[in-house]
Formats: sequence, C-alpha cells, structure tokens
Amino acid sequence: MTVSALIPARLNSSRLEKKLIKDLDGIPIIVRTYKNVVSTNLFKEVIVITDADEIVEILKKHNIKFLKSLKSHNTGTDRIAEFADKFNSDIIVNVQGDEPFISKDDLISIINEFKCDSNNLVNVVSLMIKLSNIDEINNPNNVKVVVDNNNDSILFSRSIIPFDRDDLKPSYYKHIGVYAFRTLYLKKFAKYDQTPLEKAEMVEALRIVEHGEKIRMIEIFKEHVSIDTIDDLKMAESILKKK
Repeated sequence: MTVSALIPARLNSSRLEKKLIKDLDGIPIIVRTYKNVVSTNLFKEVIVITDADEIVEILKKHNIKFLKSLKSHNTGTDRIAEFADKFNSDIIVNVQGDEPFISKDDLISIINEFKCDSNNLVNVVSLMIKLSNIDEINNPNNVKVVVDNNNDSILFSRSIIPFDRDDLKPSYYKHIGVYAFRTLYLKKFAKYDQTPLEKAEMVEALRIVEHGEKIRMIEIFKEHVSIDTIDDLKMAESILKKK
C-alpha cells in the first residue's frame, strides 16, 4: 500500500494573519510542518498544495516540492482534491499546514487503519481526542464529534454534542483536523458541492457525512499544537525551546 502526504497551505487566515509564513523559532511554520512530515519516513512523497505566491517563494527557497492551485477553494480538502488525479498512491493523507508537531505515531495509526481494512470498507480516517475541561467543551472553535460503536462518525458540530439532558456525563471528543483518504474516494469528494450543514458549521467533515459516508475516528491521547492564534504560536515557540 502506497501513501502520499499533501499539505494544503492557504495564505489568508482569520485569526492569525498569514500564519503559515510566520517564523517559528527562525523557520516559517509551513516549512516546519513539511520537514516534520518528511522526517517520519512514512510517505512515498510529501507535497505542499498552495495558491499563494508568497508561500511559493518560501517553498522554493527551502527546496520544498509544491503544486499551485488553479482554482480557489473553500477548504484544505478541496485544495488537495484538485490534484487527486495526479497521484498513484492508494492513500492520501491531508496534513494541515499549521500542524508542525504532528505525531509520527498518530500518522502510523491512521495508515494502519487502512492496512487492517482488508475489505476496503473504510474510505476516510481522522483523529479525535477526549475533552475534559468544560471551557474546551463549550468552545465553538473546538469541533466536537460523536461516533458509533465502531468509532465511525455520526455527527460533527461546534455545538456541544451529545446534549447531556439527564446529567449522565457522557464523553466529549474534539475532532483533530487530519484526514486520510483512499485516493479513489478523494476523487469522488472532489465532485461534491458544499452541503447545508457544512456551510452552517464551516466544518468540511460534514460534507462527507451529508453524502452518506462515515469517517473512521481514531482516539489519540496527546493533542498536537496547531497554530491558529498568537497564543498558539507562543506555545509552539516554548515547545521548541524545551527540545
């Protein structure tokens, strides 16, 4: 089974302007993410997909492989789906450009989920982590996911799901936005229009659910530091200083 990693990289971001080209201890975030993914030695190829000339210039400077989008896209998955036909790999992993610390062990877990799926019933795999802090549960920036007994997704929402009507204290899980696709399914996804729930919540996983597909969710126990805010950037800098 062959696996490629694609890193969607857009320049504009709502909470931290041009975050992917910001320095993280002297190296742009997008470069750190790329090098971290390459260092896992899990992938046939690692390629950045971007539409921004400013990012392209940085990628060229660091000799990083990239493809430039020919269209504008609503999500990172749309961005990589534009190029789904260009890859012969069985699996394509979508690693967000703001995930410079993504864990090799978690990527291995994702890949192994496909390897164990001998009947090719799983088309999409992603990650989730248990939330315990009520502020984190209430935070709409944390997308919650509920799953069935097979750990397949039922619903994603920025609202609190499940609703605890009788104070039974159910578990709450945050969706970690790393996706892996069978390449054949990614080509199918490329033809989907955005769906009503996806537009309402601005959660691309809902497009998959609304088209009748499930996402196999793997629980992880140590969250990656994704960089969405200036506080996230400061935390990432402190992590590097400890290494």
